[in-house]
Amino acid sequence: MNPKKLITAVLLVFVAGSLGYMFVRDKSAQSASTSAPQAVMPETGQSEPNQQVIVYYFYGDVRCPTCHKLEEYAKESLDTHFANDLAAGKIQWKPTNVDTAGNEHFVKDYELVTKSVVLSKIVDGRQVGWKNLDQIWQLVSDKDKYLAYIRENISAFVKKE
Repeated sequence: MNPKKLITAVLLVFVAGSLGYMFVRDKSAQSASTSAPQAVMPETGQSEPNQQVIVYYFYGDVRCPTCHKLEEYAKESLDTHFANDLAAGKIQWKPTNVDTAGNEHFVKDYELVTKSVVLSKIVDGRQVGWKNLDQIWQLVSDKDKYLAYIRENISAFVKKE
C-alpha cells in the first residue's frame, strides 16, 4: 500500500472514531441531564417555594404508531393549554427513553409497566409528588378526550398543594 493511501485510511479511521466518541459523549451528557427526577431550581428571592411540574413521557427503544400518538397528543395538549407556563419554565416537557443507559431507574421510581405520561412536582429542587396518568392508553383513540385528560390532570396537579 502506498504511503498516501495509508495516511488517508488512518486519518479517516481517526475522524470516524472522533465522531463516534463525540456522539457517545453527547448522548451520555443528555441522559445524565434527564436521569434525575429532581430538578435544581434557580433562586428567585421570593418568599413562596420555587415550584415546577415536569411532564415526562416515558418510552423505550421499540415504539409503535400508538406510542408515537401518546407522545404527540401529550405535547400538543401542553403546547395548546400551557404555552406560557412552558415558556416561563414552570412546566417542563421531558420525553425520556427508559432504555437509554442511566434512565433505567425511572421504571422503578415511577413504577412503570409501559409507555407512560408522568407528572412530577418539584419544590425548591426536590420532588414532592408524582402521578402516573394511567388512562392514556384507554383514551388515545379519542384525541379530544386524551387532550382534555392531559390538560385537566396537569391543571389539578399544578394547583395541588
